Amino acid sequence: MANMGTNNSHADVVIIGAGAVGAATACELARRGASVTVLEAGDAVGNGCSYANAGLLAPSHVEPLTTPANVLDGLRYMFAPDSPFHVHPNPKLLPWFLQFAAASTPRRARAMTARLQELAEHSLQLHAAYADDGMDTGYRHSGSMDVFLTEQHYEQTRETFDDGAGAPGGGTHQPGADSGQTRLLTADETRTLEPALGTVAGAIHRPAEAICGSQEFVAATLKTAEQHGATIHWGTHVRQLDAGATRITGVSTNRGRFTGDEYVVAAGLESDRLCGNVGVRMPLQGAKGYVVDLEVTGEVPEIPMLFKELKVVATPYPDRLRLSGTLELGGDPRELNQRRIQAIRDAGDRGLPRLNISRTIQTWAGQRPCTSDGVPVIGRSTKRPNLTVTAGHGMWGLTLGPVTGELVARGLLEAAPTLHEAAFSPDRFSRS
Repeated sequence: MANMGTNNSHADVVIIGAGAVGAATACELARRGASVTVLEAGDAVGNGCSYANAGLLAPSHVEPLTTPANVLDGLRYMFAPDSPFHVHPNPKLLPWFLQFAAASTPRRARAMTARLQELAEHSLQLHAAYADDGMDTGYRHSGSMDVFLTEQHYEQTRETFDDGAGAPGGGTHQPGADSGQTRLLTADETRTLEPALGTVAGAIHRPAEAICGSQEFVAATLKTAEQHGATIHWGTHVRQLDAGATRITGVSTNRGRFTGDEYVVAAGLESDRLCGNVGVRMPLQGAKGYVVDLEVTGEVPEIPMLFKELKVVATPYPDRLRLSGTLELGGDPRELNQRRIQAIRDAGDRGLPRLNISRTIQTWAGQRPCTSDGVPVIGRSTKRPNLTVTAGHGMWGLTLGPVTGELVARGLLEAAPTLHEAAFSPDRFSRS
């Protein structure tokens, strides 16, 4: 995809940001016939947190970050440098964390989990449809597993299953959209399904779920957008949104000014600054997540899995095994915490003890943008009627990218009521 230089012709929609969400939005808009301009500060695919992630398309895992359990974990792990969820005792983080805690009520957590998982289920269908349409996103219908290493956690999970559906391993189903397929497995059944595992207490198997590659997804959706007429401007740093009395009038960049009828901000953590400059408050914090890519031989897993107690995901790709984990708020974004990295590697060693690691391909950490109320922003601002914001997806940007793009495209081009859901409104923080 060549850089289109300083061509700043008017477009139907100008999108700021070409990560997973921005790229999917460009794809959905362009395929519906809109003229689209995408402005991306990076020089190539994979800038920001779309460079790497677990790649697991698992609606069952999607939930708001703001849950009572996460608040307690944040306080409990504050001084544990190798914990899976860590909040730095940083005074500058206090106002954001107080809003986070206020939003973490059980009732809201249940309601938002149900809504986000509904969106994620539809997004998984769109991921599959992209692959069927020939987009090379690295999609693989692999299924997934939640693996329990201890009897205590396995038994706690077992209690939540419907006892009337049958004994574990004999048809026990978890309630939910895919309840006809999800099964709770015994330890023997777990190891039979995935022989690479070591000692386990059991697992939840979800055959409907899948994986894809983050950079492959971005590249494929941008390529499709270009094939339908979209223009991608790499190395284009947005200095500000230009605003008139009510509407956005243009975008000022290091490569000139771009104009459109509609503007979509999908700029990750930069969305905070860009929206704030035009009066739309957007309290975002970066939650650091780690990725360790290993070249492995021996007994390599076929099924991606989450080690539940350790909160580490192992994702098998054709050329590597990826270990992902940790949620770290308020620390130095440039620092690679070696104790966290080692904790992730130790989780892989414990869960998959018969791996032979030839070499470490890369170790990487990225800042995942999270809102102070724990759910993404997907909607049109009433303060700036031609401004739509898609930001704050946290660790669910890849999972929710397609459905976010579809919601924006239908809202902007078909006048569908998809950009006015109060829980996702970009104006909700200004009201608070």
